[in-house]
Amino acid sequence: MPAALKENIVPVPGQVETRLWLQLLSLHGELFASLNAMLNAEFGLSLAKFDVLAQLDRYSDGLALGQLSQNLKVSGGNVSGLVQRLLADDLISREMSSEDRRSFIVRLTPKGEALFRKAADIHKRHLGKRLENVPTQELDTALSVLRSLSSKLRTESKKQSRKK
Repeated sequence: MPAALKENIVPVPGQVETRLWLQLLSLHGELFASLNAMLNAEFGLSLAKFDVLAQLDRYSDGLALGQLSQNLKVSGGNVSGLVQRLLADDLISREMSSEDRRSFIVRLTPKGEALFRKAADIHKRHLGKRLENVPTQELDTALSVLRSLSSKLRTESKKQSRKK
């Protein structure tokens, strides 16, 4: 189609947003599937379990289950199931909170920490390999744009919740 004709086309409301959403889903699905398969094959670890271990690695004092759920942006039920499986694998420990007897704190065990270190290294190398053909400047630009979008969406969400 000639450029002159393209300029006269009126964009359909929501079309760019829908394309962005679909592209994000596609990229997420592609990377998620390959990371999940690789972690499972190497360590018997799902990406969901890896994400829990990654959160706990960031908080050496451990995390309350509610905070873990919030950080992972998943329901408490999802976290409970993951925590049960990680406890059974002896990758994390759980103890009652000294501040709130209704709450439990979970943290990495030495076994969990060792496994996470190995898995994190493989995770990092795998992503590097998957994205090796994308120039660093392009990755930096994409990261900047995504951070900006996230910030704007969070700001809008806060405005919406204040209106209620």
